[in-house]
Amino acid sequence: MKNVLILCGGRSAEHEISLISAKGIIDALDRKRFNPLVVGISKTGAWHWEDPSSFYVGEYRADKIALNTAAPLAAIVPYANASGQGQVLVGNQTYAFDLVFPILHGQFGEDGTLQGMLDFIGVPYVGSHCASSLLCMDKVWMKTICQQNDVPVSEYVWLRSVEELDGLKAAIAKLGFPLFVKPASQGSSVGISKVTSLADLHKAVRFALDYDEKCLIERGISGREIECGVLGRRSQPQASELGEIVPSPTIGWYSYEAKYILEDGATTETPAKMDPASKQKIQALAAQVFSLLECDGLARVDFFLQADGKVYLNEVNTIPGFTPISMYPKMWEASGVGYSELVSRLLDLAYVKR
Repeated sequence: MKNVLILCGGRSAEHEISLISAKGIIDALDRKRFNPLVVGISKTGAWHWEDPSSFYVGEYRADKIALNTAAPLAAIVPYANASGQGQVLVGNQTYAFDLVFPILHGQFGEDGTLQGMLDFIGVPYVGSHCASSLLCMDKVWMKTICQQNDVPVSEYVWLRSVEELDGLKAAIAKLGFPLFVKPASQGSSVGISKVTSLADLHKAVRFALDYDEKCLIERGISGREIECGVLGRRSQPQASELGEIVPSPTIGWYSYEAKYILEDGATTETPAKMDPASKQKIQALAAQVFSLLECDGLARVDFFLQADGKVYLNEVNTIPGFTPISMYPKMWEASGVGYSELVSRLLDLAYVKR
């Protein structure tokens, strides 16, 4: 039996979503093969040694859940003999682990920083390596690489301060309205605003820059929001059945509130209903992007599908949500891979890649 260290919480704005994802993974673990060890990272960066049955307090929803910060402090340390295992140090006690499932969404979890630390320690982990994680998390870099390799993305400009807006007036005018303003390195719709007039642009940019040092201003695309799960090695990626997000007409787009808080914020459809040619096109593009960005293990690749059949890449998530409503596990379930089996396959992939 392998000891699996599940890292959850974290310093990003997606802290609560990580806790919800972690519970799903803990509950789904095949206890005949895997034993969970849980370390929760607080919003201030403190690492806590958690009981898998009580690592969170409050209600199991994004606006009510919180990490149990009363748990003892912990640290991760390598073995001196490079055994391929790691250790959690709790006071004078150590606990060995064989591999890591870092279910930390957003900054300091999905952006390569954690992956670099785990590479340094020398322990296997679920998901993409350091450089790939960073490339996918930063939407400016991701879009630049994809554009250079003929993957269609929506037109955009990017900036680091509100003061740069004056120099981008002509480029922004070409984008037209509506626009979406978003932090370069965030997920779960955190920090994103839909802008329908120039008067609201400054406020939206300031809001996005509260979450990151740079932001994008993207042309709004009118079309269906389609997602695809990818699983496996970057040399042989498998694409799942597709899923569709249908935001509530009263909201009009897939905001954070629509995803995780409002009961009627959005509906999802898995598998998505579409013609075979469009389905195959999106699946092929998802696998292409996965390999191009050197992803590993898993990723959720999101697209827009216009009425005329044109497809545009939206973003790539290397640690997608594993909550009860998350599309990645739902798409694989529609593909014949249940939640528990999916978790086992990801852990097996992580252990083999060492």
